[in-house]
Amino acid sequence: MALTSPALTLSIEALFGNIKPALDIIKLLGPTDFSAAAPGIDIKPGTTIKVPLSTVAAAGVFDDETNNYLTGGNTEWATLTAKHYLQGFDLKGTNIDEGVNAARVKQLFSKRCGTGISMACVGAIKTTLDATTVSTAVTLPATATLAQYDALASAKDWYNGRDSVLCLSGGEYSKLKGVFHAEHLSAAPQAMAEELGFKAVLLIPGLTARAVIVPYGSLGFQARVPTLIADYKEAGVETDPDSGLSIGIVVASEQRTNKLVVNGDIWFGCAAVSASADAEKTKGIIKVGTAA
Repeated sequence: MALTSPALTLSIEALFGNIKPALDIIKLLGPTDFSAAAPGIDIKPGTTIKVPLSTVAAAGVFDDETNNYLTGGNTEWATLTAKHYLQGFDLKGTNIDEGVNAARVKQLFSKRCGTGISMACVGAIKTTLDATTVSTAVTLPATATLAQYDALASAKDWYNGRDSVLCLSGGEYSKLKGVFHAEHLSAAPQAMAEELGFKAVLLIPGLTARAVIVPYGSLGFQARVPTLIADYKEAGVETDPDSGLSIGIVVASEQRTNKLVVNGDIWFGCAAVSASADAEKTKGIIKVGTAA
């Protein structure tokens, strides 16, 4: 079923625009498997992880508390929750393109749904990086100097700093900027990356780890549109031409309250290879330790 409501079809470009912050981070960090036709990707170095397409096991009933229809399922390598990222609109009647409702749907759906998906993707990245192994071989003191930050890009000879990303917590990012300011150097993200020898320096909101080195190919991403098996008034799949990311969009009828619920639906998850504590036995993501 294709989308037919003008308010929704006109929202698509803005929707993906609001997801772009997460897509920019994903593009830097690792390979993606966003195509429905893709058989899977190999996550390197150190191991091979297949990321097959999953199927939805069931569609949940309408949830009055969240005003959402929920679906769920899992893959062989991660349990992912496919949920609608937007609470429903209280649209009286049946025509969501009638009068002011068209503009309301376009503005709020693209903003709230797109931002929700973007935040969920970045949250998944944060959780994955925090779950990696703390390194005893690649460390920083509690208060690091510029030279000690500089040494991270070449701490091990098996990864290339110029193909790797240094991800930082909010506190560590502030410390790094302070070190650059003290040295009278630009603390713009790309300037710091060039000085330190990394492809990029990224602030990951909420990251518990101080610093995480992500060699390209040690983190991979999968996204899929769940199989929609509920009875929707309108449904369609829209794809971002730049990234290939697809979002399912559904319009569900809630007869008891005379509402039409407009939602975006996606599965998203990360597959990661964590380096061993000595950063030698298994080569992958390095969670930088704190020097004793």
